[in-house]
Amino acid sequence: MRTERPPVVRALAVAAALVVVTGCGTSQPAPPGAPASPAAVDPAAADLSATDLAFVDLVIPQNESALAALALTATRPGSALRPVADRLGEDYRAELALARELLARAGRQESGQHEGHDMPGMITAAELAAAGTADGEAFDEHLEALLRTQSEEARTVARAELTSGTSATARELGARIDRSRAEFLALLGAP
Repeated sequence: MRTERPPVVRALAVAAALVVVTGCGTSQPAPPGAPASPAAVDPAAADLSATDLAFVDLVIPQNESALAALALTATRPGSALRPVADRLGEDYRAELALARELLARAGRQESGQHEGHDMPGMITAAELAAAGTADGEAFDEHLEALLRTQSEEARTVARAELTSGTSATARELGARIDRSRAEFLALLGAP
């Protein structure tokens, strides 16, 4: 189980992760299969800064891991989280589609660099397996704890984008994620 970090430490960790992920702003060659010429890149997405790209690249595995957790409710017809999970799943899928669209319009591919990482905002395979073996109320409690942590961390990353990002479209995605997770956390109530 992860240890809880103070909000300031989490925000600094997110900022540091964005710097590391972006290579401290250094120019990197286009990934294989990316458009070779700037003319092939959508001008509306060409304004994605290194911070914007890192944010979008992190949204993808965060949302994928959360969707995998939400899918577990389909195997538990009596889960109290199922109606909320269905609605939240729609939000996550729409955000995921937008993140992928932003990368594509910028002429980038998903990096996959966070795949399998145990980092804030990601629900790990081990955590999914543990939730998958729980039943009844224990299942709901375990899944709620995972989704609560994921939502809080997703808000931290989204707020970092809102503070440091430069692309209006990426910042829109950040605002959408921040709002969606705030609504979900409000539905869950106090821990």
